[in-house]
Amino acid sequence: MSPPPDDSDPELVARARSEDPEIRRVALIEAADEAELHVELFIEATGDADPGVRLEATRGLEGVETSAGAAALIARLDDSDPQVRREAAASLGEARNPDLAALLIAALSQTTAFARAALLASLRNLRRPEATAPALAALGDADARVRREAVGVLAYLQALGAALPLARLATTDAAPEVRRAAVAALVYAEPESVAGALVGALSDADWQVREEAAVTLARLAPRSAFDGLVAALGDEFWQVRLKAAAALGKLADARAAAPLAAAFDHPIANLRREIVNALAALGSREALALLRRAASDPDIEVRKAAERALGAQER
Repeated sequence: MSPPPDDSDPELVARARSEDPEIRRVALIEAADEAELHVELFIEATGDADPGVRLEATRGLEGVETSAGAAALIARLDDSDPQVRREAAASLGEARNPDLAALLIAALSQTTAFARAALLASLRNLRRPEATAPALAALGDADARVRREAVGVLAYLQALGAALPLARLATTDAAPEVRRAAVAALVYAEPESVAGALVGALSDADWQVREEAAVTLARLAPRSAFDGLVAALGDEFWQVRLKAAAALGKLADARAAAPLAAAFDHPIANLRREIVNALAALGSREALALLRRAASDPDIEVRKAAERALGAQER
């Protein structure tokens, strides 16, 4: 039997090395109250034969900042017990030591998609530029979870050179959750360079991708997106219409007054209110006429938005 991993509490360490797995597990739960004093104990216990003990060990290593602790968690990403795998991923995701980036990158060759996705999620939180290249490579991974986490890394880094690969992913990936993540990540790109991909995403088969495309277009406000956003005002989902209206307001193109007015009779008050907000940014005669009409809307929030807009126009 190897020597105890620490001597901060000999009685607790002895119980953590008991022949009884339940005693070992409870000892680790107690050790978690002062986890920083028992890192070596938790590392050793990640290799325990009992999954309940391994589970408590991975919990005890949450936010670990040492290479040894991170390596122990990485090894558990392929654990035979799914709960241990999930807990190891969660604990590793709380690490904030940038010096761990090299260790995480090296481990990306792990065979399971779950492990690769967890490692990329941890790299995202570290925000290290050296993660750019492996994240770009992971955009071609066979598993959608891995591709989605790779998008997250590139988004957090606002990585130069990632816009075009992300734009391709936004319109071609087989998984809607990956397309949606890529569309959201394009918010850091040069507007006109990705406007075509975002307008294309306004016609995506998944309504949440279409909604996210409108959100990103509202942030970037590329002039070339005008026609696509006008078309999106007729989307079957009111959530997409709402975000398209907001984006048209950001463009502040007077041509939007007529299509916004045509979309105003929707029964969802939130959409009517967003159309009012968009019209307020246009300042055209057509927009002013609808704002006056909206001041008599049956919904109080729509009326308030119209009254604020009219008051601003008069000033």
